[in-house]
Amino acid sequence: MLRRSWAPLFLFTCFLGAHDLPDQPPEWTHYLLMGAAQEESSSGAIGLYRIKRIHGNTFHDLRLLGMYLPDATIATARYKSSQKFTSAPEIYRFTVMSLRHNSISDLKIRYHYNQGFGGFVFEKPTTHLTAEAALSYDMSDYLNDTRKTSYLKWGLFWDVDIGRSYLALDFENFKQVSDSVPGEGDQSRYELSVELNIPIWRNVQLTLGYEEEFYNSEEIPNILSIYISAGVKRPLALTF
Repeated sequence: MLRRSWAPLFLFTCFLGAHDLPDQPPEWTHYLLMGAAQEESSSGAIGLYRIKRIHGNTFHDLRLLGMYLPDATIATARYKSSQKFTSAPEIYRFTVMSLRHNSISDLKIRYHYNQGFGGFVFEKPTTHLTAEAALSYDMSDYLNDTRKTSYLKWGLFWDVDIGRSYLALDFENFKQVSDSVPGEGDQSRYELSVELNIPIWRNVQLTLGYEEEFYNSEEIPNILSIYISAGVKRPLALTF
C-alpha cells in the first residue's frame, strides 16, 4: 500500500525530472475551466485544471478533472510526457499515467499506464496529425487489488486551428491481450473525444467537449460525457 501511495505524487514531480536544453527557457501555460456537464442521463458541474510545460523537444501535461452529479462523482488525474528524438524530430516517445474514479460505472479507482512511440503523419502551420502505438495496462481497483489487464493500444490525434479557435479530435483503441479479471469481462474498447476551444475575450475561452468509451463487450455499457465550460488560459512565469 505504501508503494502505491507514491503514484499521485509522481504525477506532479515528473515535471521536475526532464532533461532539457539549458539555452532555451521553458514555456509554461495553465488553464482553469468551470462549467456544466452531462454523464449518461445525469447533469451537473465540471471543473478542470491543466498545466503544460514545453521545453525544447520535451512536453509535459498534467490535467485534473472533477465532475459532480446529483447521484455520482467523477474524478480524473492524467499526466503525459513526451520527448522528440533529436536526430528524427518527427518521432517521439511518450508515457501516460492516470487515476480515474467513476461511481456511475462502479469504478473505484482505476490506475492506467501506457508507454510507447508516436510520430507526425503530417505537420503544417495550422494543423497536424499524429499516430501513436503503445503497450498499456489497467488496475481497475488500484487501492485493493494488484491484478492487471494488459492491452495493445494505438491512436490518432488531430489538432487544427480554425481562425482563433482550436479543435482537437482524438481516437484511441485498446485491444485486451491478457486474460479477463474475474467478474469484469473483456475490457477491449475504443475511445473518442472532441474538444473545441473558442476565444471569447482576452485570456477567456469557451470550451465544448464530447467523450465516449465504446466497449466491445455487450456486458459493459458505453460511457458518454458532454460538457460546456468557460475559463482562463494564461502563461506562467516559471524558469525551471
